[in-house]
Amino acid sequence: MFDIFRRIKLIFDNYELIFRLASKEIKVRYKSPFLGFLWALLVPLCIIFIFKIIFSFILRIPIERYPFFLFLTTAVFPWNFFSLSVSNSVLSIQENSNLIKKIYFPREIIPISIILANLVNFILTIILMLPIFYLFGMHFDFYILLLLPLVVFIELIFVTGISLIFSSLQVYFRDIKYIVEILLFVWFYITPIFYPLDLVLNTSKILFKLYMLNPLTQVVTLYRIALLEGYVSQLPMGLDTFWLVITSTGISLVTLLLGLYSFKKLEVGFADLV
Repeated sequence: MFDIFRRIKLIFDNYELIFRLASKEIKVRYKSPFLGFLWALLVPLCIIFIFKIIFSFILRIPIERYPFFLFLTTAVFPWNFFSLSVSNSVLSIQENSNLIKKIYFPREIIPISIILANLVNFILTIILMLPIFYLFGMHFDFYILLLLPLVVFIELIFVTGISLIFSSLQVYFRDIKYIVEILLFVWFYITPIFYPLDLVLNTSKILFKLYMLNPLTQVVTLYRIALLEGYVSQLPMGLDTFWLVITSTGISLVTLLLGLYSFKKLEVGFADLV
């Protein structure tokens, strides 16, 4: 365990390299900064628009009190940050084989820099969407100033752990990227992105308890508490903000430690296999 924390310190000591690689990732991905960010914004908005038509007008899934657009927005953008970070980082070690063979540095920096690039887009999106929430009648107080950054940080910890696990496994097992695609597809539907928690609770209480162990379910619920005024009062009995924060933080930290541990164990073969 001491080695893991020493590894974390080593990663932070190389913060300049992390920022440099993240900046390079953003520039390569979006050659035109404004149009690049606009494209990153349009993709999830298109998803929201399609879901709005399907689930609001065709299937008519009831979302009480809140416009369905806002309900979707509070989940689609966090999901987009998670799925893009995981899928982009899976091949990151292989794609940077020349860099790995030339110089030594903590290899974790490579997937972390990709996550950081996605985080920048995600934060800019949140800042841009807040006025839209206000126009829809949502009122924010000091509570959001504390909870929203905390939830972003919790998700960042979790996505880093997941990305470290899969990016290191991909070096040894080249089919991992396909498994990740399937996993993300399933994970999307077992996370309350386009349906309320009550829909699961009304199906089965036992299923609901298992369902709430999904860390992304907890994270999405926390985003909705922060961004949708009065949402906390609509939570199923037994759920509250404190429980969600503690549980999601605990799962995220365990995932991060597992990611760091597995990455360190598998790192020894990177130079020979990439």
